[in-house]
Amino acid sequence: MMTSHGGGGHVLRDYRKGNWTIEETMVLIEAKKMDDERRMKSERGKPTEQRWKWVEDYCWRKGCYRSQSQCNDKWDNLMRDFKKVREYERILAHEKNETEERRSYWRMEKNERKDKSLPPNMLSQIYDALVEVVERRGSSGSGGVEIRTMFLGQPPPLLPPALQHSTQSPTATVCGFPISLNSPHSQQESLPQPHPQQTQPTTTSTLPFPRPLPIVGHVESDTSEHTESPSKRRRRGEGTSGAAAAGGSSNEVGSAISRSATIIAEALLAREDKEEKRHKELVSLHERRLQIETSKAEINRQGINGMVDAINKLANSILALAANKNQVTPK
Repeated sequence: MMTSHGGGGHVLRDYRKGNWTIEETMVLIEAKKMDDERRMKSERGKPTEQRWKWVEDYCWRKGCYRSQSQCNDKWDNLMRDFKKVREYERILAHEKNETEERRSYWRMEKNERKDKSLPPNMLSQIYDALVEVVERRGSSGSGGVEIRTMFLGQPPPLLPPALQHSTQSPTATVCGFPISLNSPHSQQESLPQPHPQQTQPTTTSTLPFPRPLPIVGHVESDTSEHTESPSKRRRRGEGTSGAAAAGGSSNEVGSAISRSATIIAEALLAREDKEEKRHKELVSLHERRLQIETSKAEINRQGINGMVDAINKLANSILALAANKNQVTPK
């Protein structure tokens, strides 16, 4: 029988002991889900003890007569078992080779689950309910998941065929200047470079702006009628470099959002773990204090009883001595 302060008054609650039923477990999961939604809507979070008090009140309204410490301990056990099953199923799905020795958790017997250090009594309906709670919490902790998927789902922009040929085809040197050989438009798009050592490897993420280069003597006499103007080359280079820069910036933004969401989710989980640990320490401290007070009261009671017994024995001894003296006096 415990006393709960609710609504300004004192309400006596008789908490239920023993194993949790499936109905009580589902009520607890529903209460935790509602508590998460309530905390997301509130401007600032409440202490852990008040949160679990709210969960206890919700469970009592639904017919689950458990205390806040019982709800907290049961939730910790549920999450520990859930993480083991989820990690096992994730590894099995990644391997994609289910065999008789290594098969899904839901197809195992209890003894097989124990042999693999898995929880033996996890039910599918409880697991599905926990998945919903964890996914809802993860989506609330990372606000950019959809944006990250949108950015990361796009393939990187492709280069125009002309630049693809120019970046991949080998070159030959004519009078100290590299000229493309394998491109189908090599005679039209080949440009002499000032010096072979000044050429930089071209990447798909950032493309330098091509600069107009001087045409040398006899090379100009061979290719001048097919060479494009510097303005056309500059416009084509600006377009391709702009597309590549846009694709690179999109990938950078997506990766930054993904990292930020992961950091926020980890921080929220760490904060919640610390609060739950502190709540457990407070509960254990109160329990120890109650035990000490109970032991003190028991010691005082035993001391008083011993004193009363001693006084009674002393009184009986005095009465017996007086009776003996009275019997000896008439003689």
